[in-house]
Amino acid sequence: MFIESGLSKLQGYIMKIVDKLGKGEWIKDVTVDELGCDFFITGTHKWLFGPRGTGIIWGNAEAWEALDPIIPSFGPSAGVWIGVLPEDTPFITPGNFFTPGGFHSFEHRWALAEAFQFHLDIGKARIQKRIHSLNTICKEVLADMPHVQLHTPMSSELSSVMICFDVDGYTPPRVVEEYHRHKITASTTPYRVSHARLAPSLINNEEEVQRTVAIIAEI
Repeated sequence: MFIESGLSKLQGYIMKIVDKLGKGEWIKDVTVDELGCDFFITGTHKWLFGPRGTGIIWGNAEAWEALDPIIPSFGPSAGVWIGVLPEDTPFITPGNFFTPGGFHSFEHRWALAEAFQFHLDIGKARIQKRIHSLNTICKEVLADMPHVQLHTPMSSELSSVMICFDVDGYTPPRVVEEYHRHKITASTTPYRVSHARLAPSLINNEEEVQRTVAIIAEI
């Protein structure tokens, strides 16, 4: 679970900001209301399978009221900025005011609607159950290998979609190279102490997970 909660005082208002959920927390069957945050920020190309470079910022009504936009938008709120539309124009959301103007990756943003609908059609509870199942299979097999050190907790309550581990005699980049040689996507954690990592996801199946851990068993 990769959650960062930041507290900042703004105009006498204490905000709770939940950031960096793109690596797994959003596979859980929860809503932003249940998280209890004022702002929720996430990329949408990992957990949602939207286009790369896309993301969303959600804020509740009270939190938006505590902020002042400082960069004019080229969206519908531009009419409010130049005085040709009233501030209570119904189709203008707070996000319109806080989105900087300019020409953006419109096609990428428009495609997000399909990505959200894909998840909604499946259902959040089914997605959570599926991903936890695949990750449990992967962790259990890795944990049984004497030459592997599994760093991710086995409990689904303490982990989500990222599985970090080390293999005796192999550096994390070398483990990733071995996977790439078999045309399997893997990566290393980008920190001072790095580990190899896997992330079985919604689009994988049990056979692919077993084939993935079998490579570690062979090296």
